[in-house]
Amino acid sequence: MDIGIKNKFIVYQIFISSAFAICVVLTVLFWIFCYSDYNNSKLLRNGIEVEAEIVDVREIDVSPGDSNTTRRAWECIYSYVAPDGKEYSGWVGQFSQKQYAVEHIGEKVTIVIDPTDGYSTHGTLAGIALRQKNNNTHLILAYIFTGFLCIAAYLFFYRVVYRNALNARISKHYDCGYINGVKQGEVTKVVKWVVCYVKVKYQDDSGATREKWARSWFTHKEAKFLQEKKTVNIVPYKNTYGILEETSEAKN
Repeated sequence: MDIGIKNKFIVYQIFISSAFAICVVLTVLFWIFCYSDYNNSKLLRNGIEVEAEIVDVREIDVSPGDSNTTRRAWECIYSYVAPDGKEYSGWVGQFSQKQYAVEHIGEKVTIVIDPTDGYSTHGTLAGIALRQKNNNTHLILAYIFTGFLCIAAYLFFYRVVYRNALNARISKHYDCGYINGVKQGEVTKVVKWVVCYVKVKYQDDSGATREKWARSWFTHKEAKFLQEKKTVNIVPYKNTYGILEETSEAKN
């Protein structure tokens, strides 16, 4: 198995990428909830319950995002004209066949309108008040996942995107044979945590002796192999370097 710049399958990068994607989804989702809570708060302050009439139906696409099969459904459209002449409309219900939706035309439904901005929604003020009990929870979770997203974004763009780009440059530097290509380095220190850090003493392209931490992360198994091997192959590149090794299993 390759260790360092030639390793194309790195477990922690898969984990970071997955965590970043999950944080993006959850952060967006909870801020959407917060936006809905904000609208609900406005409705509780300014909303008025009225009776609207179902006047028409509309066809909508409810196909799953990853499906090639088209699925259709029908919703009922309600309408209410306030004493000031302002019209409020929206939709309610979802039916698998048009005939079921059409049967509701002419029926009355309860809606809540906000005269300050012309917004309306199907339901009651009591129902909106009940949903608002989760307002603080949504806001707290939105802040928490925003914080997680910032951490995940740093790890993703630095540890995945940047590191892969840098490893590709170092690999190209090695493949083109610039300035002797591979050099020998001595592993002087290993720090083990969830991931491992490796420090190597080597000579850079100018011949100066340096002792620096590798910017890459390593698994415990990789770090143990490098520590036991002691002298490892590296490719110096500008102010950094990349480790170029293979485990003994890969060579046999």
